Amino acid sequence: MKDELADVAPYRPSIYAAPFRKDGDGMEVELLSRSEQDALMEVSQLISVRRHTVLYPEGGEARFVYNVVSGVAQTYQLQANGDKRITAFLFPRDLIGLSENGAYVATAQSLTPVTAFRIPFDALQAILERDPGLDIGLLCKLCHELRRSQHHAITVARNDAPARLASFLLWIEHAYAPPGRLAGELILPMTRHDIADYVGLTVESVSRALHALEAQGVIRRKGPRFITLLDTAKLRKLAGQV
Repeated sequence: MKDELADVAPYRPSIYAAPFRKDGDGMEVELLSRSEQDALMEVSQLISVRRHTVLYPEGGEARFVYNVVSGVAQTYQLQANGDKRITAFLFPRDLIGLSENGAYVATAQSLTPVTAFRIPFDALQAILERDPGLDIGLLCKLCHELRRSQHHAITVARNDAPARLASFLLWIEHAYAPPGRLAGELILPMTRHDIADYVGLTVESVSRALHALEAQGVIRRKGPRFITLLDTAKLRKLAGQV
């Protein structure tokens, strides 16, 4: 992998999640203060990689955490039969680098061109030891990721394919808003095969579910990856979110 260094000036580390405090309104907010962003920038390298670049392999030595600035990545694990199982999609302001006993638990790969801050584990640990505020911020983010994993588990447990796709599309609308995107307009950064793997369906079932949602008037497909959400209230009902 050859990293292409980007201009640091337009970017700063950023972590969004709902805070723990009771006076919050439940919305996600920036968890890093200006000084915490500065501290991370001092020890980080801003990198840019092309689409389909492996950031690190499953089982590899865990040396870095990545804070996504732009683009979309995925993490996946290889099954015993060689199949790939997608464990997460990561978007701007997300952290990548989950590890256990010093090794990455999954492979991380860019789906689109990705720009990210690459933060050495050792340097991050030193910052956390002297900045408890940052420690709390990362804990909020980890809880946010846990809620996302729980949502994913509930989505996959649904027997109805259209319900799984409805839940997935609502999540993508919330999680991924590239510059210039209009409300209700989705540009899916992942392939239909990736979606099928993530929600536990076959590619054919995903295609049929999308057709069913379109037939019910809740979405309109403009191309393989371009979707307009026409009736989000009905989509939420189909997803079991009301």
